[in-house]
Amino acid sequence: MAQTYRPCEVLVIDDASGDDSVGAVGALGGSVKVLQSECRVGYIANRNRGFREATGDVVFSIDDDAYFADADVVARTMRCFEERPDVGAVAIPFIEPLARRSQSSLRSRTRAIPGGDMSGYTGCAHAIRRDLALDLGGYREFLVHQGEERDLCIRMRDAGWRIVYGNAGFIVHMVSPKRDADRVSYYGIRNQILFEWLNTPLRHLPVRLVWSPIASLRYRFTLKSLPIKLRAIWAGFSESVRRSASRRPVSPETYRQTRALPGHGPEDWSGPIPPPCGRDAIGPREFAAESRGSA
Repeated sequence: MAQTYRPCEVLVIDDASGDDSVGAVGALGGSVKVLQSECRVGYIANRNRGFREATGDVVFSIDDDAYFADADVVARTMRCFEERPDVGAVAIPFIEPLARRSQSSLRSRTRAIPGGDMSGYTGCAHAIRRDLALDLGGYREFLVHQGEERDLCIRMRDAGWRIVYGNAGFIVHMVSPKRDADRVSYYGIRNQILFEWLNTPLRHLPVRLVWSPIASLRYRFTLKSLPIKLRAIWAGFSESVRRSASRRPVSPETYRQTRALPGHGPEDWSGPIPPPCGRDAIGPREFAAESRGSA
């Protein structure tokens, strides 16, 4: 609501929460549209719902543990789309001041430059052309959790669109501590195998289907983690068989370029936690204190 770009439609999607999120959003006033689910369907399905319900040309998506630090993030990002018609999505710069290990920060810090091509974007900080997302069929909902952005981005690049790094101010990603580590691991491994099956060109596929499970087993290996990793690998191959009709490998050139391009990770940050750009927004320092207490 504090963004300077106009017109700027605001949608809040509530996935059958058990608190008073809907009432809190209503108390803010303004033209905020709240979309409620009667039962939980997950964020992938809800992001697709956002594409369908939005009326603007470009959809900005941030998570419930992220906020805009500057009021002109939308305006500056929109200029990327207006000035470059071949850009399908923009990876917006973001920081993680609490230094928690989110999926994005498991990799090395971003080496992207403003305007440079990216392999994809991270869900907490991006913008995408709405019609393009719908034309590509949106996110694949059978992925359930994890990895849907990477899958959509490689299909986008294969269709001839670019994903670039933005030059706007930061989105601040606080990284909620309330994460189910087993669920993240399970779907991360399962969906990595699915990604390879659905998108990898045939000549690279055998190597990737062997290497991905091995890499998953080796990463942070403990005997405690072994059962869930093995279940995830089995689920990945089983789901790949079920989704054989959905296999649409990208071109070898798209695959090569995607693997060579930088990913979307957090910028280095050692300063204080930036406040939200809205005057009446919830204070991040209060959130940080509460999160540390429950981590």
